[in-house]
Amino acid sequence: MQYRVNGQYIMEGLASSFLFTIGGLGFVVLDQTNKPSTPRLNRILLLSVAFVCIIVSFFMCRLFMRMKLPYVLHLFFRISVISCWR
Repeated sequence: MQYRVNGQYIMEGLASSFLFTIGGLGFVVLDQTNKPSTPRLNRILLLSVAFVCIIVSFFMCRLFMRMKLPYVLHLFFRISVISCWR
């Protein structure tokens, strides 16, 4: 999307909202595993799908943040480590 600044912002917003939605769906699926009438095999499948959604969403959001704002996560980690040592 060269020379289309607004289009780039729209695509970045859609990508990040999709990742947050996938993470939220993972938590919804994780909540569905608590039904007592769910068979064991379905419960294991639901748990695995939920954890995959949550883990993929977390690490992709983190990767996206690292690509768009390269020094934010590094500086936040450095500040938190320095404040722990004081």
